Amino acid sequence: MGKIFKIQGLPVAIFKLVMIYLLIQLTDIPMTIVEFSRNRSGDVGFQTGLFVAALIISLITVGAAWYIYRGGRPIQRQQWSLKRHWLAILVGLLVFLIVNVGIGLLIPITENQATIEGLLKRAPLPLWLLTMGIVGPIMEELTFRGVLMDYFFQPRAGWLAILVSGALFGLIHQTKTVYEWLVYAGMGWVLATAYWLTKSILVPIMIHMLNNCWSIVQIMTPLRIVTNVQVFWAAVIGLVIVVAIWGLWRWQSSQRAHTTGDSIR
Repeated sequence: MGKIFKIQGLPVAIFKLVMIYLLIQLTDIPMTIVEFSRNRSGDVGFQTGLFVAALIISLITVGAAWYIYRGGRPIQRQQWSLKRHWLAILVGLLVFLIVNVGIGLLIPITENQATIEGLLKRAPLPLWLLTMGIVGPIMEELTFRGVLMDYFFQPRAGWLAILVSGALFGLIHQTKTVYEWLVYAGMGWVLATAYWLTKSILVPIMIHMLNNCWSIVQIMTPLRIVTNVQVFWAAVIGLVIVVAIWGLWRWQSSQRAHTTGDSIR
């Protein structure tokens, strides 16, 4: 067990997970207010005040969650590279689209999606982009990728950590069927894999943010000119192109290294 789980640090890990979970509940306060104030959706003053309150709550909760996640550990400065970070974000987004849209073709709308679309009609776009597009992804990634994978699992238990992270991520999204669970679990597995490969929590955060912001804007667009099928195949083609370019680049790099080695000999 000790080779897979961090037994000695388990109490600290549970404490961190509980604390960040409580902070996530605080970030839901603005949307809870929106849900219970349906007759004030057109009140500009009310909406402005709610956004300011949400911004203050977000700054406090994200700062506290980041402090809990880091736990006094020094930040390791990483030089971002095209190969390890930006490529992971691009591939992650494309796979996200394929998983989301591909499985979504089998399910017209999930329970979680229906709830979001209902609230979107009563909340302004800036408030949604702040809470669900920015703060939500940060808090969820610090929880399910950061604390869960870093503090509960040993580094050698990579794939098990990925499986558990994605599975739990699917369970918290109000899933009632296996198909609905697969939509969100698949997203969780993509995000966990991106974190495991790059060792940077910012990579899954950026993938999650971009996906959520795109989904929010798409939902709030009255006319959906692009269909889910078109998005699915565009993502598949894009992924094939990215992998082909990356493979060609890797082949050229290996050939160049091989040529350099021969010239040295």
